[in-house]
Amino acid sequence: MEYVVPARIAKLQAIDPGEIRRVQLVLPPYLEIKGRRVPLLDTMRPGTAFLAKPWGSRTDKVRRRMYTRSNSSNQEPGILETFINHTHRQQADTSIWWQSQIVDDWYEKEQGIDVRVTFDEDQNCARVYENTAVCKESNLRLEPDGEWEGRRLVCLAFGTGITPFLSYIRYMAHGDWLSSARESHGHMTLMVSARHEGQLMLHQELLEIARKFPEHFQYIPVLTRSWPNDWTSLKGRMIRINALSSGEQEIDLSPLQTSIPNIAQSDLRICGSIEACRQLLQGLQEKDICPVSVRKESW
Repeated sequence: MEYVVPARIAKLQAIDPGEIRRVQLVLPPYLEIKGRRVPLLDTMRPGTAFLAKPWGSRTDKVRRRMYTRSNSSNQEPGILETFINHTHRQQADTSIWWQSQIVDDWYEKEQGIDVRVTFDEDQNCARVYENTAVCKESNLRLEPDGEWEGRRLVCLAFGTGITPFLSYIRYMAHGDWLSSARESHGHMTLMVSARHEGQLMLHQELLEIARKFPEHFQYIPVLTRSWPNDWTSLKGRMIRINALSSGEQEIDLSPLQTSIPNIAQSDLRICGSIEACRQLLQGLQEKDICPVSVRKESW
């Protein structure tokens, strides 16, 4: 049996109007099962996704969609945050709805969106459903505590592919990076590629975390199409395609390697479009660059 709870839309923030929205859903503290209340626990691991049931503008019915969480359960338990973009595809359905006035109306009326939970009968509690319970090459679930701290993570995000890495950073910064109990707390480099400054998600927050924890976190924002005159970070594509005289293509990773020269000594994590992830992995293979481990999610 599948259990759901109504989650209230608590925040709708336009990151790039009509393109990207920051959404927060607030869960109720209890789940009603057979006339009794059981506590609803938020134990989601960074890098995982929750299942919600938004409306489809094209199909005119409720749809099931997975949304990667961008905040962390240790920082904001019971608040599920994600970033939703408009795909602009002909078959787009819920992505249209999330950018519409209808969502604004739901927000104003505090109308709920169902979120899937699981019922633990032995523990007499419910938990927020997660899309994966184990770390695999095809997902970005963060390694268990006691393991990730010994890794040097390099995370490359294309557009809204930053979402799982935001969860990583908030989890680490709110927990282990604040503690002095251990000698090593790991290191994470985050490179984010966006078309223009308006599409950088939580840019100021990331700059502040990098300032606060320089020994643990490096933030490299990259703008590929346009940038303000006072932009001091990277410009242009980090992955470039060169046409060879033979008619074949070569992947040029030199801009990326200049900014992150130690990729081969790092645990690489990638999130973004299928094409961007494919080009990156092809370029690494062509240059015989073999990171310690590689895990990715693409769409």
